[in-house]
Amino acid sequence: MRAILHLGAGLLLAALALAGCATGEREETAEEPAASETGTVDPFPAEPPDGPMPEIGPAPVDYVPTATGVPATDIWLGSLVRAGGGLSISGLEQATDRDGYDNQPSFLLDGSAILFTAVLDRRQTETMRLEVTAGAESAADLAEQRTHTEASEFSPLQIPGQEAFSAIHELRGKQYLWRYDLSGEPVGPIFATAEPVGYFAWANEHVVAMFILGDPATLQVGDALSGEIRIVAENPGRSIHRIPGTEEISFVRKVSDGEWWLERLDPVAGTAVRITRTLPGREDYAWTPEGEILMGDGARLFSWSEDSDWTEIADLSDLGVEGITRLAVSPDGARIAIVANRPGG
Repeated sequence: MRAILHLGAGLLLAALALAGCATGEREETAEEPAASETGTVDPFPAEPPDGPMPEIGPAPVDYVPTATGVPATDIWLGSLVRAGGGLSISGLEQATDRDGYDNQPSFLLDGSAILFTAVLDRRQTETMRLEVTAGAESAADLAEQRTHTEASEFSPLQIPGQEAFSAIHELRGKQYLWRYDLSGEPVGPIFATAEPVGYFAWANEHVVAMFILGDPATLQVGDALSGEIRIVAENPGRSIHRIPGTEEISFVRKVSDGEWWLERLDPVAGTAVRITRTLPGREDYAWTPEGEILMGDGARLFSWSEDSDWTEIADLSDLGVEGITRLAVSPDGARIAIVANRPGG
C-alpha cells in the first residue's frame, strides 16, 4: 500500500522573521561569532563575510517565480541492500503522492529524516521534513512544513557540524544561499556576493561548492568564515555532492552536449580529475558510503564503482516508477530516496 504524504494547508507568511535577519537586531560583527541563548557559539559570522547584503528591490517585469514551471514529481523511499557483492533496492514505497512538486531530498546527518522541497501553491516553494526511521508508510504521516517565509526555498541540506540547514533563498528574482535552523526559522544569508546560486554542496563545516547561474554557468567554492569565493570550473551540472569520507566535491562537467563527465574536485587546490562518464544525458546521482555512484535512467537504477562500470541494479517500472532524476542515500547507506516523475506530470 502506498504511503501518502499529508501536506499542510496554505502557506504562512513570516515576513517579520526575514526582516529580523536583514535588520540590525543582531549586533555582533562578522569578526565576532554570535552566541545563542543557550551559550553556544555560532560557527558562522553574524553577517556575510564577503560584504553587506544588497537590497533586494522589486521583481523585474519579466520575472516568473521558479515554482510556476517545475514538473510534477514524487519521492520514493526504500532500503539499499548490500548482498553477494552487489546492491539492490527493497521495500520501496511512495512517500509523496500529490499533484505537485515534491523533490530535492537530502538526508539529515543522523539519517532520521529527509528534508525536501515542495511547491504548495504553484507560486512558492517551502522546505518539508519527512521522518524515515519508522519506514515510509508510517513516516509519511509525520511530514511537516518547516519554512514559512515570503521567499521560495530550494535544495535544503544540513550543514555539517550544525543543527541548521542551508537552502537556496529565492526572492523577487534573486537567489542567495541562506541558513535556517532545523525548525525552519531563517538565520540569514551565508554569502552576499554569490548570486544567483542554483545548487550547492558542503565540503566540510565551512567550505561549500556552489553552482552559479550564468553564461556560462560556473562552479564556485566559497568559505563561509572568510568570505573568499573562487571560480573552479565552467559548465557544471546541477548534481553536486560531497564524496563520502572526504572533503572533496563531485560534480558533472558538461564538455559538450554528448560528453558529460563525473569529476572529483579538491576545493582547496581548485583542481578536478575525471571519475567516469555519466549515463548518456543523465546528470543526477548519489554516492554510497562505500564509494559506489548511483544514477537513474528511466525506471532503471544503475551503480558504478572503481571495480565495475555502470551496472543495472534495479528496474522499478513494476512499481510505477518512471523518469528517475534526483537521488539521495542516507549517511549509513541503509536508506535511499528516489525522485520520479508523476505519470502524466
